[in-house]
Amino acid sequence: MMSIRKNLLIWLLTGFVLAGLGTGVATYLKTQEEVDEMLDYELRQIAYSMQYSSSFMQGQLENIGGASSDDNDFVVQIWNKDGAQLYSSLPSAKLPRISAQGFSVITGSDGDWRAYTLVSGDRVIQAAQTNGDRWAIAAGIALRMLAPLGVLVPVLAFLAWIAVRKSLAPLARVTAEVEQRDASALAPLDSRAVPEEIRPLLLALNRLLGRLEESISSQRRFVADAAHELRTPLTALSLQAQLLEQARDGQDRNEAAGNLRLGIARASHLVAQLLTLARQEPGAQRPLVQLDLAALARQVVGEFAPLADLKKIDLGIDFSLSELVTGDEEALRILVGNLVDNAIRYTSEGGKVDVTLKKDGNDLVLGVTDTGPGIPVEERKQIFERFYRIAGNGVQGSGLGLAIVEQIAQRHGAVVEIANGNNGIGTTFSIKFAPHRPQ
Repeated sequence: MMSIRKNLLIWLLTGFVLAGLGTGVATYLKTQEEVDEMLDYELRQIAYSMQYSSSFMQGQLENIGGASSDDNDFVVQIWNKDGAQLYSSLPSAKLPRISAQGFSVITGSDGDWRAYTLVSGDRVIQAAQTNGDRWAIAAGIALRMLAPLGVLVPVLAFLAWIAVRKSLAPLARVTAEVEQRDASALAPLDSRAVPEEIRPLLLALNRLLGRLEESISSQRRFVADAAHELRTPLTALSLQAQLLEQARDGQDRNEAAGNLRLGIARASHLVAQLLTLARQEPGAQRPLVQLDLAALARQVVGEFAPLADLKKIDLGIDFSLSELVTGDEEALRILVGNLVDNAIRYTSEGGKVDVTLKKDGNDLVLGVTDTGPGIPVEERKQIFERFYRIAGNGVQGSGLGLAIVEQIAQRHGAVVEIANGNNGIGTTFSIKFAPHRPQ
């Protein structure tokens, strides 16, 4: 794509040239009009001066040759009433006789002529001038008038080049500043010393740098937290492997092997959650489709029915409607699954977990309510942080489930809300989806 500097210069110079040409044409046409009026007046004056000259009155036409111009700008011809030519100041012109009085254009041996015919008694006087001479006079006057413009256009072009260069200098400085930065320098660019037209671009770039810095910082924290969280289960696996090696009898060996399998399962679950969270990070977008949220939630709840049966938990659904949402099907399955899994984990045996889908105004609300110990109000914001676990509940977990839920909800423009459960017992998680708009 052509640079802004070249584009501006081309447009400005084209404008100057077109303005100069337009001025030249207008000046020439106006000059031609005024020259025609002046020369027509001279033609008429020559014809009338010939009419009243003493030689003309006395019939001595050979003596009036000096009345015409020596440089042949004008030609004078005189005829009698019978059409015989009595006089011509330029015999080689051979111009035809015009009987009607007034101005006319006649064609001679050397082109078109502008003529004025005067009928005086039995004589016809005709004064003429070539159109070429008239045009040459007009062109000469126009050129003299336009000579200053020929100097002005290059001067204006030079000034335009300087103006464009100075106007784009701040952009060049910003470009140089960005090029000199290394990959880790994400501080905002100085937007104070730039023109108003460039400032919105610079501010948008600064906002992008801010989001990029936040994203990189988040990734670094994620990697650091993941390394810290993985260290504990890996250490435990190493110890359990040592216990297995040191087991003296079959019972000890079986117990150590069982603990090792549980440790591997917990580590695998943690790694799976980490991978899931990474896939939901901004920039890792997947295609969105229209789907029936009620049907999807019903399938997910069915997958957790065996786990609920093991703890004798009443796992129920209440879907009073069926609504379409636009979203990532796999991500929404994970969202519903994490909420149901958490509810079952934190609900004691014989408890109850309900999954509902209803309308709240224009919003579609997916709710998961349990009869667990509940979540203190002061911790309801912290539970969405990665690896955060509520102390003293005795439940093993990665601390990533709700962080994943919030990440998926944000991707779908949904809002996560926490409230007490029914009759103040347990917890209710509500995911509010904006109304679906058909594409």
